[in-house]
Amino acid sequence: MTKEALKNLITNSKKHDNKFTFLKCGYVLSPFISKFISVNKHVYNSTYYEIHSLVSNPKVHFVTLISYYDDKYILKCGDPYLDGSLTQETVENLVKTTMSKLLQPHKTLVSKVQRSYNITPRSSSCTFNQKNYEIAAPLCEHISHFLAGVEDEVFDKLFRNYVQSMDGVETIDQTLALQFERYSFAKHIILEGDKGSGKTYAATTWCRENRLEQIFIGGHEQFESIDFLGHYIQQKNGELVWKDGALSEAFRKAKAGTKVVVIIDELLRIPKRELNLLISALSPINGKYVLRTGRAKDAQDGIAIEEVIQAPKENLWVMGTTNIGAAYAVETMDEALTDRFIPIRKDTTAHELRKILLKTVEMKRFSTEVVQQLMNFYEKMSRIKNTKIINKIVNIRHLCEAIEIANNQGQIQEILGDMKLLWVDREYDGKPDSQQLHAVERILENVYATKS
Repeated sequence: MTKEALKNLITNSKKHDNKFTFLKCGYVLSPFISKFISVNKHVYNSTYYEIHSLVSNPKVHFVTLISYYDDKYILKCGDPYLDGSLTQETVENLVKTTMSKLLQPHKTLVSKVQRSYNITPRSSSCTFNQKNYEIAAPLCEHISHFLAGVEDEVFDKLFRNYVQSMDGVETIDQTLALQFERYSFAKHIILEGDKGSGKTYAATTWCRENRLEQIFIGGHEQFESIDFLGHYIQQKNGELVWKDGALSEAFRKAKAGTKVVVIIDELLRIPKRELNLLISALSPINGKYVLRTGRAKDAQDGIAIEEVIQAPKENLWVMGTTNIGAAYAVETMDEALTDRFIPIRKDTTAHELRKILLKTVEMKRFSTEVVQQLMNFYEKMSRIKNTKIINKIVNIRHLCEAIEIANNQGQIQEILGDMKLLWVDREYDGKPDSQQLHAVERILENVYATKS
């Protein structure tokens, strides 16, 4: 069920019962949210549990749980995974099945999940399990007592545990990470995708995780060759000194033995004349890339000798990013460029978006409820984009800016409302398309109709 539905259930159904004694509580990661193996509901989740006993008989235990996964919550009374009543073979199959659904199964994450096995006593004589994982069945007295003591911070902690458990494990799409690894320092790549889909984030994150030197270049229509190569600047004493451009700096470091990744954001916004310089520099000669910087190193017979930097292929790699399509003001990739770059598609993944939003929210010290609302908004807006109701996308940058600009989390809805013209077309008279505007407004109303 949703967080709103669960909170309503807590408000309407919680009931403190003096016949129960609180023993213990905790947070775990689990591969299992169903009491019935045949349902096959094996989903990676974070769980908060409490253990109570009867005042009249301390040997009788009741283990109650709230599990969170993929923006959903489920209530349970007893769990055969946590109480260790499953066979070892079943446990191994559960973990294997659940981990296979993630983008990047990882031994660290698997070990965290396995540590939650057999950590609670078996729950006595109660088989409450939330019906169909969406609608709560009539609550048992143990769940009602459990809900009476649940604090709001539990929901935030469940969400954070779910997202942060994969830090360093699934920071970018595993398929994309494998492609980066495959082509690194072997074939230059260009990441294509819609605006704000996380292309630059993926490139910089992968380089950082692999401890590679990064040199960043921002492409634009007024880009000139000196931005690649460098130029002379005048010092206070009037003397001229050479200042490396980004490409010259990269070549110089690669020549000295450093593994360097040049990240060129919006590669196809750079005019073709300047791109030809890049193409020439990335044409290897005897295993080395060769760059003529335009800098006069020496002179012979009154003629300047131009500096030439040769960088080993194994030390220099270029990752470009670009938007593709008629909606973007970019150059087309010509044959010479495609010979040197392999295009790779990068779309936003839900987990990646959730993680970026969570980091931004935590910097502002807002509730994780903000992340869930923005994810809901993003999914609904993506749906009407896919059905052609609107033609423009909501991207990571828009959502992060809404958080960053807000002085308090209540302002985020207002800021998104102010942004709505970003996502709608204009009529011939320049006014926003009324139908598209109405569709966006309805989504905002729906997402923020119930505030926790």
